[in-house]
Amino acid sequence: MTNARSIFISYRRLTSIDITGRIYDRLAAHFGANSVFKDVDSIPFGVNFRHHLEQEVSHCPVLLAIIDPQWLEVTDDRGRPKLANPADWVRVEIEAALRRDRLVIPVLVGGAALPADAALPEGMRGLVHRQSAVVRCDPDFHRDLDRLIHRIEGVFSSLAVGSGPSTPTNPPAPSLIDELAAALATANQTAQESARRPMGRRRWLRMAGLGLLGGSTALGVRQRVPALQTLTPGEVARAMPTLATLPDRIQQALEQGDATPDLDSLELASSDLETPDLPTLDAETPGLEFADWGELYSYESVTVDEFGMGRSQVKFSTPAHKALRLETPIGPVTLRLVSIVGGQFVLGAPATEPGHEPSQPTQTIAAVESFWMSVHPITQGQWRAVAQLPAINRELDPNPAYFTGSDRPVEQVTWQEAVEFCDRLNQLVDTHPEQPGLRRYRLPTEAEWEYACRAKTTTPFHTGQTLTTDLANYNGTQPYRQEPVGEFRGTTTAVGAFGKANDFGLYDMHGNVLEWCSSSRDASPGDVWQVVRGGSWQSPPQQCRSAFRSGRKADTRSNEVGFRVVGEAVQS
Repeated sequence: MTNARSIFISYRRLTSIDITGRIYDRLAAHFGANSVFKDVDSIPFGVNFRHHLEQEVSHCPVLLAIIDPQWLEVTDDRGRPKLANPADWVRVEIEAALRRDRLVIPVLVGGAALPADAALPEGMRGLVHRQSAVVRCDPDFHRDLDRLIHRIEGVFSSLAVGSGPSTPTNPPAPSLIDELAAALATANQTAQESARRPMGRRRWLRMAGLGLLGGSTALGVRQRVPALQTLTPGEVARAMPTLATLPDRIQQALEQGDATPDLDSLELASSDLETPDLPTLDAETPGLEFADWGELYSYESVTVDEFGMGRSQVKFSTPAHKALRLETPIGPVTLRLVSIVGGQFVLGAPATEPGHEPSQPTQTIAAVESFWMSVHPITQGQWRAVAQLPAINRELDPNPAYFTGSDRPVEQVTWQEAVEFCDRLNQLVDTHPEQPGLRRYRLPTEAEWEYACRAKTTTPFHTGQTLTTDLANYNGTQPYRQEPVGEFRGTTTAVGAFGKANDFGLYDMHGNVLEWCSSSRDASPGDVWQVVRGGSWQSPPQQCRSAFRSGRKADTRSNEVGFRVVGEAVQS
């Protein structure tokens, strides 16, 4: 049996043959009889049964270890435990699967529990650390099998993605020169015609690569929507109405100079493409404005069960958000924050929560005052803009990140540099006392971060009992509960890329980058150790839980560590 969608069932004939037969029937009906290996009767005569079993296990991505209440206690005809015999079939099967790192699922039947680690031979002890599935008798049998089949299908789906035939390569994209020529060729069209057929997002970005559109224009778009990638071409035209007449403006720039377009004329043309409500300020005098467009901040949250299946999806809209718009030497950039109403909550995780470590602090009742928090981790575009502001205590590298992209979170910044980021914002706020809004920016405390992450939930994740790689960027190759095996992207992703926030409207609280926190609202810059929260693109799900915390030296630079900021309405 070499079918890639194969399942090996390991069980004791003496104690669990009936329930195993029912499980086999359901699996065979769903996956096909040729995909499920169960009985030693199928071993050919005269072959080495141990070698044959190991070969069969090696061909099966999934092994189900059926464990009944007498599973450990079964003895041979001399009264010795069967598992103590290295040639015991069940032992051979499970040890082979664990050794080959197959997905081994302990299936608990008849009210059985996982055996203790010390009760198993050394080669089988990895079994007790695998997430188990429970299969009960009627009336719950078929419901439990549906869940088990769903999990196995997730494994096979991930294998199909990883090992399927390569997709055909896309045809070569037109050159940038061709794109420019196409834009110039339409310069004689009227503005009305251009508005009816607005320039597509991809083409607009390619034109930006030519230098025809400044980075400040792109940042102007980002101040109106959570992420640029969420815009449709029509929405781009509405957000930036002057883009629709780009060819006419390029033609005007060409007509103002010689017949051969030079860089200066093109830069001059791009300068008047900024949106009307973005004032042009002197580059040496950074401006500040709290933008208020009278719009609601809308977002969605989702909850999943232990199998990773959606249980609920809720849409929210709130007026309690602020957009801090900076006019910096490199152009405008926007930082959106949402209001978090304070309250009391249980800080930390119970000892029974999967992934909890004894070294973690015990649960306590904590209280936090109301505050504002950035809806995303600080992006590289935001970092780059603030890094151009005058230094307070240290210089900032405008491009520190390992995984580059303006919409990706900034990483490889130390705790002190994150504090410097906040200090520069505060200095800018102080130079504009006429502007209403938040007056102080800082890193969140641990209590504030966990309170904001949980968003009134008490489960391991704000998504519920588990997390999936459809909802967050982390290492999903080892499931947390009984959800399907996920993917490991090996890189950061654009902030908000998964489209689901928590109930407070915060994105990427689980995974993507770990986030620097402070021990208190006025933490000392001299503290050697600081805390990071939230997990990263490289973390297993256990380290992405709302309660998980770990320490880093304050001068650590890592492509796993970034931060987000908290705002206060009045300076304390």
